[in-house]
Amino acid sequence: MATGLFSSSAKKRNGSLLNVSVEDQLSEIRDDIAALSSVLSKHGAKASRDVRAKAGDIREHAEAGFEDLRENLEPLLAELRDRYSVAERQVRQGVREHPVATIGAAAALGLLFAVLMRRR
Repeated sequence: MATGLFSSSAKKRNGSLLNVSVEDQLSEIRDDIAALSSVLSKHGAKASRDVRAKAGDIREHAEAGFEDLRENLEPLLAELRDRYSVAERQVRQGVREHPVATIGAAAALGLLFAVLMRRR
């Protein structure tokens, strides 16, 4: 019999084994490896369950946060659309009332842009 990780069945004297065959030592080592594998398997399964549970909790929390965000953004998006519509109507009205001034302003902006781009 060999001394293994989980066993102490071998008889020792001054740190050396007495009358133990190699086959018995190998058998003892195999048993120790099997016991270690079993322990690791149990710990791995428990850790896996814990990770799955935490991942599920995180996912639920993220989904709840996303729903809250979506509910808060919908009114903001509606308000933005309304403001955009109002601004668009004002620009169209300004262009209809002052078409020549609008063309002049667009030409001035184009000229300014061209000058700025040339300097680079």
